[in-house]
Amino acid sequence: MKTLYNKTVLALLAAFTLISLTSCDNPTSSDEDDEHSTPFGVALILNGVEVAVQENGEVTYADGDHLELEVGEETNLITVRWIAEDGDRFVPDTNEGYSLNWIVDNETVVEVEQHEEDGAWEFHLVGLSAGESDVQFQLFHNDHSDFTSSAFEVHVEQAVSGMEVRDGSGNAVISVDDTGAITGSVDLNAGETTEELTAVFFDDEGNEIDTTSEYELEWHIESGAEFVTIERSATNPFAFTLSGVAQGQSTMHFELIKEHGGHDDSGDDHDHDDEHGISAYESPDITITVN
Repeated sequence: MKTLYNKTVLALLAAFTLISLTSCDNPTSSDEDDEHSTPFGVALILNGVEVAVQENGEVTYADGDHLELEVGEETNLITVRWIAEDGDRFVPDTNEGYSLNWIVDNETVVEVEQHEEDGAWEFHLVGLSAGESDVQFQLFHNDHSDFTSSAFEVHVEQAVSGMEVRDGSGNAVISVDDTGAITGSVDLNAGETTEELTAVFFDDEGNEIDTTSEYELEWHIESGAEFVTIERSATNPFAFTLSGVAQGQSTMHFELIKEHGGHDDSGDDHDHDDEHGISAYESPDITITVN
């Protein structure tokens, strides 16, 4: 009986060892998944192209030496693919606590935006103001980062270079060039209302920007609001009239807002809010004289 017991124990040990060895050799086991959950690099994919990649300790770009967008622009979806040591692109399982995080060096220049419908590994870049900023991406596991990428350089360019205020004949009564220099003026008498004036804007090549969609006009009276009032046209959101209230000088500036997210269609002036749009251009202060 003792001999039979020993043989039974040995047989069970041999079977357990065989199962263990088979499990370790299984190429679809969780060990490989765990290995791929630790990135050695990251790729950013826009419109099917890897536009920026960190691999083997080096950051490269598909075009030039940085990512570029314009003030007020929101990119198409950018997809993140983490890079394993062997070069494979992968995404970890979000059910295991993995998520995407980012660090923006200058949040006044660019922001990373992720809509609820975008998915865990996709985002947009949004240009807020002209300038440069570094952006890093992190693979978060629960409450800590398993991997932080090198810095990706993002440049945001000013898309609008100047503007004009034109009278009913299309002549410029005020011009602002790409340096911010102002020529022309608006003078009116107390109790008088100007003809309808129209604000037009120009890109960096001097071409007039089509503002019939995606843009809205705002204005802000900085001082002398008791001397002049401004009223938007009922038919053209970029046209307005000025009315002299009393003798004095007012200063005001115009702002071109590019729609972003929600949009206020009321036609009333309102302070800029990221929920409604991004300021694509802001003019210098313009003086209005009431005689």
